[in-house]
Amino acid sequence: MSGFALIRESGSAPKAWELRPSSSGNFGIAQFSGLLERFEAIPRGEGLEGRRWIAGALERSALPAIAPQDSHSEEDYRYLIEQARQACLDGVVEKVVLSRTRAYPSSSVQPLEAFERLSEAYPRATVFLLRAPGASIWMGATPECLTEVQGQVVRTMSLAGTRLLGSEGVWGLKEREEQHVVTKDIVQMLQALGLQSLEIDGPTVQQAGPVEHLCSHITGLHSTISAWEVAMALHPTPAVGGLPRAQSQAFIRLHEGYSRRNYSGYFGWSGAERSVFYVTLRCVEWGSDGLLGYAGGGITAKSDPEGEWVETEQKLRTLESVLIG
Repeated sequence: MSGFALIRESGSAPKAWELRPSSSGNFGIAQFSGLLERFEAIPRGEGLEGRRWIAGALERSALPAIAPQDSHSEEDYRYLIEQARQACLDGVVEKVVLSRTRAYPSSSVQPLEAFERLSEAYPRATVFLLRAPGASIWMGATPECLTEVQGQVVRTMSLAGTRLLGSEGVWGLKEREEQHVVTKDIVQMLQALGLQSLEIDGPTVQQAGPVEHLCSHITGLHSTISAWEVAMALHPTPAVGGLPRAQSQAFIRLHEGYSRRNYSGYFGWSGAERSVFYVTLRCVEWGSDGLLGYAGGGITAKSDPEGEWVETEQKLRTLESVLIG
């Protein structure tokens, strides 16, 4: 049994692959937990040719039921945020990223139609449609590259600090501090991996649909490291997990209340000239009985529970408007 992938990177035509399970394959899909599945990715065309192949693959696919259900009410999520804020104030964690889901039990939109809508709505993002053999579909428009390796050059980014698009004035202290600590952690991890000549460009403002982020691009050199090694070492970055890494992940497992599965995991491929992995964000899970939307945000001691709820609402509503209409 095979799976499939349709991926449109910014400025490029969509590319389609057939995914066949292989322990040494060149394509990977990892869950937030770190569980990684690898596949042999067989090219099935770009642009219209790729879309046609994916259309046929979708027709032959019987999706499993996912029993879509909201993970949190507004009251529950605000209480969760307050728990995390208190943990930050107590020094248990410095930052923790918390998420929630929203269920859409029915939708008349078809996956390829939704992919086209996402591509139009998020021209600067990497739009993806992924299905491992026998699994549900994961679809979204991610703004975050986990790592890209070309020759000796290793690239990644620190994407942290969020506010609504078009907000006026300077960025708040909470967002600027969040960006700083995430960047510092990623740089230290790259140093531990042995990267040399590290350079940081930013932070600059990066648009991502209804919100904008502070983003720093980080580049270094390494003669032997692979993109797989970099991705596994960096994941989960503080942008999707928190700091310190171990304590924040423990908080998520204990308090978040549901399994993220692929959400805030990563996917990508390795090649002779270029290898790249993206974080699975701004996404929905698609089953035979509906869709499940995912959204989250970084919590620090300066977080406001109402503001964090509004941020996730905005992210979910944008996906809803694009995918469901």
